[in-house]
Amino acid sequence: MTITDPAEEPGYTSSYLGDQHAGQLTRLRTLECAFDPLSQEVFDQLDLPEKSAILDLGAGAGSLAGWLTKRYPDATVTATDIDTRFLTDIPGIQVITHNVATDDFPAASFDVVHARALLCHLTEREDILTRAVTWVRPGGWLVIEDISLQPSLKTASPLFRKVAQAGVTLLEQSIGSDMLWADTLPGRLCDRGLSNIGCRTLEGRIGDNSPADTFWAATTSQAEQALLKLGLLTQNDLDAMANLRAAPEFTEAALTLVSAWGQVS
Repeated sequence: MTITDPAEEPGYTSSYLGDQHAGQLTRLRTLECAFDPLSQEVFDQLDLPEKSAILDLGAGAGSLAGWLTKRYPDATVTATDIDTRFLTDIPGIQVITHNVATDDFPAASFDVVHARALLCHLTEREDILTRAVTWVRPGGWLVIEDISLQPSLKTASPLFRKVAQAGVTLLEQSIGSDMLWADTLPGRLCDRGLSNIGCRTLEGRIGDNSPADTFWAATTSQAEQALLKLGLLTQNDLDAMANLRAAPEFTEAALTLVSAWGQVS
């Protein structure tokens, strides 16, 4: 396995969503609160060996990796990220600094390879998905979970649609993200020869004080300066969206977390 210097990598790490930002850990915690329940449901229905080797790619703040060590106490849980600053104090996991776009693992190393809210932000996502299949042992599972912003682009609210489109454009321009890619995940696993493919989705709404609402607000807040700098939104737009979200009568579907998994032959 080779390692590259994360400081040299453009894209997510150097963007407004990078771990160097003061609010990033808090934002990642909101993502975990919103999406950990679905991730845990997916793992609960997988048939895994007692002493599994589990790889959590782009583990972020590490809540799922920590849960996996409790769910599978005899398993080896490896958590990776290009920036591992939030993973150092989680007991029971092995932490590796790893750039999934360029760094490999030996073939058939793991019983499960998992990635969440990762590949949609990487332009190399198709190649990574193909390589990740090779890291899974025969009979093991590849579990990919990603975020689709399609619901926010279909809203009847012109203001919310404008803010959502600005967010999608910012992600595309500054990171290379594809925020609709998650909707195609089951088919992409099928194309790579996986079997027993399954899929679950979780709708995230805003305006209802739910965990997804908190995650959306934290992400939008962290993006504000970039949105203003690029002229994608004005301060009036941002203020109006904050007022709309706070209005008692307002709630809208904003995103979907898509969980897809398949078994390697």
